[in-house]
Amino acid sequence: MKLRNIILGIAWAVGILLSPGIAFSALDLITFHTNPETPGPNQAVTISIQSYAVPLDSAMLTWYIDKEVVASGIGEKSIQTTTTEFGNAVTVNVVIMTASGGRFDKQLILKPIEVDILWEADTFVPPFYKGKALPTYKSIVKLSAIPRFNAFASDPSLYSYTWTANNTQGLGQKSGKNGVLLPMKYSGSAVPVKVSVNNLASTGEGGGASKNIATVDPILLFYEDAPLLGIRLDRALSGAVVTNGTSFTIRAVPYFFSNDDVENSNLVSLWYKDNVKFAPGLDSNTLTIGKEGASAQGSTIGLSIQNMKRILQAADAEVSVNFSQE
Repeated sequence: MKLRNIILGIAWAVGILLSPGIAFSALDLITFHTNPETPGPNQAVTISIQSYAVPLDSAMLTWYIDKEVVASGIGEKSIQTTTTEFGNAVTVNVVIMTASGGRFDKQLILKPIEVDILWEADTFVPPFYKGKALPTYKSIVKLSAIPRFNAFASDPSLYSYTWTANNTQGLGQKSGKNGVLLPMKYSGSAVPVKVSVNNLASTGEGGGASKNIATVDPILLFYEDAPLLGIRLDRALSGAVVTNGTSFTIRAVPYFFSNDDVENSNLVSLWYKDNVKFAPGLDSNTLTIGKEGASAQGSTIGLSIQNMKRILQAADAEVSVNFSQE
Protein backbone atom coordinates (compact mmCIF):
# COMPACT_ATOMS: atom_id res chain seq x y z
CA MET A 1 0.00 0.00 0.00
CA LYS A 2 2.84 2.40 0.86
CA LEU A 3 4.57 1.63 -2.45
CA ARG A 4 1.34 2.29 -4.35
CA ASN A 5 0.97 5.69 -2.68
CA ILE A 6 4.56 6.59 -3.61
CA ILE A 7 3.92 5.65 -7.25
CA LEU A 8 0.71 7.68 -7.34
CA GLY A 9 2.51 10.59 -5.77
CA ILE A 10 5.17 10.52 -8.47
CA ALA A 11 2.48 10.32 -11.13
CA TRP A 12 0.73 13.37 -9.66
CA ALA A 13 3.97 15.29 -9.52
CA VAL A 14 4.76 14.52 -13.15
CA GLY A 15 1.24 15.49 -14.23
CA ILE A 16 1.44 18.83 -12.42
CA LEU A 17 4.84 19.71 -13.84
CA LEU A 18 3.78 19.06 -17.42
CA SER A 19 2.92 22.19 -19.31
CA PRO A 20 -0.15 22.42 -21.58
CA GLY A 21 0.57 21.10 -25.02
CA ILE A 22 3.00 18.39 -23.84
CA ALA A 23 1.53 14.89 -23.98
CA PHE A 24 2.33 12.54 -21.11
CA SER A 25 2.64 8.87 -21.96
CA ALA A 26 5.39 7.61 -19.66
CA LEU A 27 2.90 5.89 -17.37
CA ASP A 28 -0.38 4.39 -18.45
CA LEU A 29 -2.49 6.30 -15.95
CA ILE A 30 -5.71 6.25 -17.94
CA THR A 31 -7.58 3.24 -19.30
CA PHE A 32 -10.37 2.87 -21.85
CA HIS A 33 -13.44 0.71 -21.36
CA THR A 34 -16.03 -0.23 -23.95
CA ASN A 35 -19.56 -1.50 -23.51
CA PRO A 36 -20.01 -4.03 -24.97
CA GLU A 37 -16.47 -5.17 -24.30
CA THR A 38 -15.99 -6.54 -27.82
CA PRO A 39 -18.44 -4.66 -30.07
CA GLY A 40 -19.23 -6.15 -33.43
CA PRO A 41 -19.59 -4.45 -36.80
CA ASN A 42 -22.17 -1.64 -37.06
CA GLN A 43 -22.91 -1.83 -33.34
CA ALA A 44 -23.54 0.97 -30.86
CA VAL A 45 -20.80 1.19 -28.26
CA THR A 46 -20.17 3.33 -25.19
CA ILE A 47 -16.54 4.34 -24.67
CA SER A 48 -15.43 5.57 -21.25
CA ILE A 49 -12.17 6.31 -19.47
CA GLN A 50 -11.13 5.97 -15.89
CA SER A 51 -8.04 6.75 -13.83
CA TYR A 52 -6.92 6.34 -10.25
CA ALA A 53 -4.21 8.96 -10.67
CA VAL A 54 -5.63 11.72 -12.88
CA PRO A 55 -8.56 13.82 -11.56
CA LEU A 56 -10.89 13.35 -14.51
CA ASP A 57 -13.96 14.81 -12.80
CA SER A 58 -12.38 18.26 -12.73
CA ALA A 59 -10.52 17.98 -16.03
CA MET A 60 -11.59 19.29 -19.44
CA LEU A 61 -11.99 16.34 -21.80
CA THR A 62 -12.28 16.72 -25.56
CA TRP A 63 -13.26 13.67 -27.61
CA TYR A 64 -12.43 13.14 -31.28
CA ILE A 65 -13.70 10.47 -33.62
CA ASP A 66 -11.67 10.24 -36.81
CA LYS A 67 -10.25 13.71 -36.01
CA GLU A 68 -13.70 15.31 -35.60
CA VAL A 69 -14.71 16.75 -32.21
CA VAL A 70 -17.78 14.91 -30.93
CA ALA A 71 -17.89 15.96 -27.27
CA SER A 72 -16.14 18.35 -24.90
CA GLY A 73 -16.67 19.32 -21.31
CA ILE A 74 -15.48 19.11 -17.73
CA GLY A 75 -15.76 15.55 -16.44
CA GLU A 76 -17.00 14.29 -19.85
CA LYS A 77 -15.73 10.77 -19.27
CA SER A 78 -17.76 8.83 -21.82
CA ILE A 79 -19.16 9.06 -25.33
CA GLN A 80 -21.30 6.89 -27.58
CA THR A 81 -20.51 5.95 -31.13
CA THR A 82 -21.11 3.21 -33.66
CA THR A 83 -18.57 0.84 -35.14
CA THR A 84 -18.23 0.48 -38.91
CA GLU A 85 -18.18 -2.52 -41.20
CA PHE A 86 -15.97 -5.30 -39.92
CA GLY A 87 -12.34 -4.81 -40.82
CA ASN A 88 -12.65 -1.01 -40.85
CA ALA A 89 -11.36 1.10 -37.98
CA VAL A 90 -12.79 3.96 -35.93
CA THR A 91 -10.07 6.10 -34.32
CA VAL A 92 -11.05 7.61 -30.96
CA ASN A 93 -8.87 10.27 -29.34
CA VAL A 94 -9.39 12.05 -26.06
CA VAL A 95 -7.40 15.07 -24.88
CA ILE A 96 -7.44 15.62 -21.11
CA MET A 97 -6.49 18.97 -19.63
CA THR A 98 -6.28 18.84 -15.84
CA ALA A 99 -7.08 21.80 -13.61
CA SER A 100 -3.36 22.04 -12.78
CA GLY A 101 -2.46 22.43 -16.45
CA GLY A 102 -1.29 18.91 -17.23
CA ARG A 103 -2.21 17.30 -20.54
CA PHE A 104 -2.84 13.66 -21.32
CA ASP A 105 -3.61 12.23 -24.76
CA LYS A 106 -5.17 8.80 -25.21
CA GLN A 107 -6.10 6.94 -28.35
CA LEU A 108 -8.28 3.90 -28.96
CA ILE A 109 -8.71 2.23 -32.33
CA LEU A 110 -11.93 0.27 -32.65
CA LYS A 111 -11.49 -2.38 -35.30
CA PRO A 112 -14.31 -4.92 -35.03
CA ILE A 113 -13.88 -8.39 -36.43
CA GLU A 114 -16.51 -10.97 -37.19
CA VAL A 115 -16.38 -14.19 -35.20
CA ASP A 116 -17.92 -17.49 -36.16
CA ILE A 117 -18.50 -20.27 -33.63
CA LEU A 118 -18.11 -23.76 -35.04
CA TRP A 119 -19.10 -26.81 -33.01
CA GLU A 120 -18.58 -30.53 -33.38
CA ALA A 121 -20.24 -33.15 -31.22
CA ASP A 122 -18.16 -36.16 -30.19
CA THR A 123 -20.98 -38.59 -30.98
CA PHE A 124 -21.28 -41.53 -33.33
CA VAL A 125 -22.58 -41.46 -36.89
CA PRO A 126 -21.99 -44.18 -39.52
CA PRO A 127 -19.45 -43.86 -42.34
CA PHE A 128 -20.47 -41.64 -45.26
CA TYR A 129 -23.21 -40.03 -43.20
CA LYS A 130 -23.85 -36.63 -44.81
CA GLY A 131 -25.42 -34.98 -41.79
CA LYS A 132 -23.91 -33.52 -38.64
CA ALA A 133 -23.22 -35.48 -35.49
CA LEU A 134 -25.50 -34.04 -32.81
CA PRO A 135 -24.89 -33.61 -29.08
CA THR A 136 -26.77 -35.77 -26.59
CA TYR A 137 -26.96 -36.12 -22.82
CA LYS A 138 -23.49 -35.63 -21.24
CA SER A 139 -21.74 -35.85 -24.58
CA ILE A 140 -18.80 -33.55 -25.32
CA VAL A 141 -18.92 -30.77 -27.90
CA LYS A 142 -15.77 -29.14 -29.26
CA LEU A 143 -16.18 -25.41 -29.81
CA SER A 144 -13.95 -23.37 -32.09
CA ALA A 145 -13.94 -19.61 -32.67
CA ILE A 146 -12.95 -18.39 -36.13
CA PRO A 147 -12.11 -14.65 -36.26
CA ARG A 148 -12.42 -12.95 -39.64
CA PHE A 149 -10.75 -9.72 -40.62
CA ASN A 150 -12.15 -8.22 -43.83
CA ALA A 151 -13.37 -11.12 -45.97
CA PHE A 152 -10.69 -13.55 -44.85
CA ALA A 153 -10.21 -15.78 -41.83
CA SER A 154 -7.51 -14.46 -39.52
CA ASP A 155 -4.78 -16.49 -37.88
CA PRO A 156 -6.43 -17.79 -34.68
CA SER A 157 -3.10 -17.68 -32.82
CA LEU A 158 -3.11 -13.86 -32.95
CA TYR A 159 -6.08 -13.56 -30.59
CA SER A 160 -7.12 -14.29 -27.03
CA TYR A 161 -10.39 -16.08 -26.36
CA THR A 162 -12.71 -15.94 -23.37
CA TRP A 163 -15.48 -18.57 -23.36
CA THR A 164 -18.64 -18.60 -21.26
CA ALA A 165 -21.48 -21.13 -21.05
CA ASN A 166 -24.89 -20.75 -19.43
CA ASN A 167 -24.15 -17.00 -19.09
CA THR A 168 -21.94 -17.49 -16.02
CA GLN A 169 -19.94 -20.71 -16.34
CA GLY A 170 -16.40 -19.95 -17.51
CA LEU A 171 -15.03 -22.47 -20.00
CA GLY A 172 -11.58 -20.97 -20.16
CA GLN A 173 -9.54 -17.99 -21.25
CA LYS A 174 -6.70 -18.76 -23.63
CA SER A 175 -4.25 -16.86 -25.80
CA GLY A 176 -3.73 -18.25 -29.26
CA LYS A 177 -5.96 -21.28 -28.70
CA ASN A 178 -9.43 -20.90 -30.11
CA GLY A 179 -11.02 -24.18 -29.02
CA VAL A 180 -12.64 -25.46 -25.81
CA LEU A 181 -14.67 -28.51 -24.77
CA LEU A 182 -18.27 -28.16 -23.63
CA PRO A 183 -20.04 -30.91 -21.62
CA MET A 184 -23.71 -31.04 -22.56
CA LYS A 185 -26.75 -31.36 -20.31
CA TYR A 186 -30.16 -32.99 -20.56
CA SER A 187 -31.98 -33.73 -23.79
CA GLY A 188 -34.27 -30.97 -24.98
CA SER A 189 -32.22 -28.23 -23.34
CA ALA A 190 -29.95 -25.73 -25.03
CA VAL A 191 -26.63 -24.50 -23.67
CA PRO A 192 -25.92 -20.84 -24.54
CA VAL A 193 -22.25 -20.25 -25.25
CA LYS A 194 -20.39 -16.99 -25.82
CA VAL A 195 -16.88 -16.10 -26.84
CA SER A 196 -15.05 -12.78 -26.69
CA VAL A 197 -12.06 -12.42 -29.01
CA ASN A 198 -9.34 -9.78 -28.70
CA ASN A 199 -6.24 -9.12 -30.77
CA LEU A 200 -3.16 -9.74 -28.66
CA ALA A 201 -1.21 -7.03 -30.49
CA SER A 202 -3.85 -4.34 -31.05
CA THR A 203 -6.07 -2.87 -28.34
CA GLY A 204 -9.56 -2.23 -29.67
CA GLU A 205 -9.52 -4.95 -32.32
CA GLY A 206 -11.86 -7.68 -31.30
CA GLY A 207 -15.27 -9.18 -31.58
CA GLY A 208 -17.57 -11.75 -30.12
CA ALA A 209 -20.22 -14.29 -30.94
CA SER A 210 -22.83 -16.39 -29.20
CA LYS A 211 -24.70 -19.56 -30.05
CA ASN A 212 -27.18 -21.95 -28.46
CA ILE A 213 -26.12 -25.61 -28.62
CA ALA A 214 -29.20 -27.84 -28.37
CA THR A 215 -29.15 -31.38 -26.97
CA VAL A 216 -31.16 -34.14 -28.65
CA ASP A 217 -31.97 -37.78 -27.93
CA PRO A 218 -29.97 -40.57 -29.58
CA ILE A 219 -31.81 -42.45 -32.30
CA LEU A 220 -31.67 -46.01 -33.58
CA LEU A 221 -32.27 -46.97 -37.21
CA PHE A 222 -32.56 -50.36 -38.91
CA TYR A 223 -31.06 -51.15 -42.31
CA GLU A 224 -31.05 -54.25 -44.48
CA ASP A 225 -27.74 -56.12 -44.61
CA ALA A 226 -28.08 -57.69 -48.07
CA PRO A 227 -25.88 -60.66 -49.09
CA LEU A 228 -24.56 -58.97 -52.23
CA LEU A 229 -25.06 -55.24 -51.61
CA GLY A 230 -24.00 -55.06 -48.00
CA ILE A 231 -25.60 -52.66 -45.55
CA ARG A 232 -28.18 -50.49 -47.36
CA LEU A 233 -27.48 -47.24 -45.52
CA ASP A 234 -29.37 -45.34 -48.20
CA ARG A 235 -32.72 -46.67 -46.98
CA ALA A 236 -33.78 -47.05 -43.36
CA LEU A 237 -36.32 -49.75 -42.50
CA SER A 238 -39.58 -48.76 -40.87
CA GLY A 239 -43.10 -50.05 -40.56
CA ALA A 240 -43.54 -53.33 -42.45
CA VAL A 241 -40.91 -54.80 -44.78
CA VAL A 242 -41.62 -57.56 -47.32
CA THR A 243 -38.78 -59.78 -48.58
CA ASN A 244 -38.69 -62.51 -51.22
CA GLY A 245 -35.80 -64.36 -49.62
CA THR A 246 -35.76 -67.12 -47.06
CA SER A 247 -33.80 -65.06 -44.54
CA PHE A 248 -33.43 -61.41 -43.72
CA THR A 249 -30.61 -59.67 -41.89
CA ILE A 250 -31.18 -56.45 -39.98
CA ARG A 251 -28.34 -54.11 -39.18
CA ALA A 252 -28.92 -51.71 -36.28
CA VAL A 253 -27.07 -48.39 -36.36
CA PRO A 254 -27.13 -46.17 -33.25
CA TYR A 255 -26.81 -42.43 -33.90
CA PHE A 256 -25.44 -39.77 -31.53
CA PHE A 257 -24.21 -42.00 -28.70
CA SER A 258 -20.92 -40.78 -27.26
CA ASN A 259 -17.99 -42.04 -29.34
CA ASP A 260 -15.92 -43.14 -26.36
CA ASP A 261 -18.76 -45.32 -25.09
CA VAL A 262 -19.25 -46.87 -28.53
CA GLU A 263 -15.52 -47.63 -28.75
CA ASN A 264 -15.39 -49.02 -25.20
CA SER A 265 -18.45 -51.26 -25.67
CA ASN A 266 -20.51 -49.48 -23.05
CA LEU A 267 -23.71 -49.87 -25.06
CA VAL A 268 -26.00 -52.76 -24.07
CA SER A 269 -28.32 -54.14 -26.76
CA LEU A 270 -31.55 -56.09 -26.10
CA TRP A 271 -33.28 -57.66 -29.13
CA TYR A 272 -36.92 -58.70 -29.15
CA LYS A 273 -38.80 -60.93 -31.56
CA ASP A 274 -42.56 -60.69 -31.17
CA ASN A 275 -42.01 -59.16 -27.71
CA VAL A 276 -39.79 -62.04 -26.59
CA LYS A 277 -36.10 -61.51 -25.89
CA PHE A 278 -34.03 -62.84 -28.72
CA ALA A 279 -30.28 -63.52 -28.68
CA PRO A 280 -28.37 -62.23 -31.72
CA GLY A 281 -25.14 -63.68 -33.07
CA LEU A 282 -21.63 -62.55 -32.23
CA ASP A 283 -22.37 -59.08 -33.58
CA SER A 284 -24.87 -57.46 -31.22
CA ASN A 285 -25.85 -54.92 -33.89
CA THR A 286 -26.91 -57.57 -36.42
CA LEU A 287 -29.88 -59.96 -36.32
CA THR A 288 -30.84 -62.57 -38.94
CA ILE A 289 -34.27 -64.15 -39.02
CA GLY A 290 -35.42 -66.95 -41.34
CA LYS A 291 -38.65 -67.83 -43.07
CA GLU A 292 -40.63 -70.52 -41.30
CA GLY A 293 -42.31 -72.86 -43.78
CA ALA A 294 -44.50 -71.46 -46.56
CA SER A 295 -46.23 -68.96 -44.29
CA ALA A 296 -46.12 -65.26 -45.16
CA GLN A 297 -46.62 -64.37 -41.53
CA GLY A 298 -43.92 -62.00 -40.39
CA SER A 299 -42.20 -61.17 -37.15
CA THR A 300 -41.92 -57.91 -35.26
CA ILE A 301 -38.33 -57.18 -34.43
CA GLY A 302 -37.39 -54.65 -31.77
CA LEU A 303 -34.16 -53.43 -30.25
CA SER A 304 -33.34 -51.29 -27.23
CA ILE A 305 -29.86 -49.81 -26.73
CA GLN A 306 -28.73 -48.38 -23.41
CA ASN A 307 -25.52 -46.53 -22.61
CA MET A 308 -24.37 -47.83 -19.24
CA LYS A 309 -22.00 -44.90 -18.62
CA ARG A 310 -24.35 -42.09 -19.64
CA ILE A 311 -27.59 -43.61 -18.50
CA LEU A 312 -29.93 -41.18 -20.30
CA GLN A 313 -28.39 -42.00 -23.65
CA ALA A 314 -30.85 -44.63 -24.87
CA ALA A 315 -32.83 -45.45 -28.00
CA ASP A 316 -35.11 -48.13 -29.41
CA ALA A 317 -36.57 -49.12 -32.78
CA GLU A 318 -39.05 -51.63 -34.19
CA VAL A 319 -39.79 -53.09 -37.63
CA SER A 320 -42.05 -55.86 -38.97
CA VAL A 321 -40.44 -58.30 -41.43
CA ASN A 322 -42.77 -60.32 -43.70
CA PHE A 323 -41.66 -63.16 -45.98
CA SER A 324 -43.57 -63.49 -49.26
CA GLN A 325 -45.54 -66.67 -49.97
CA GLU A 326 -44.02 -69.29 -52.23
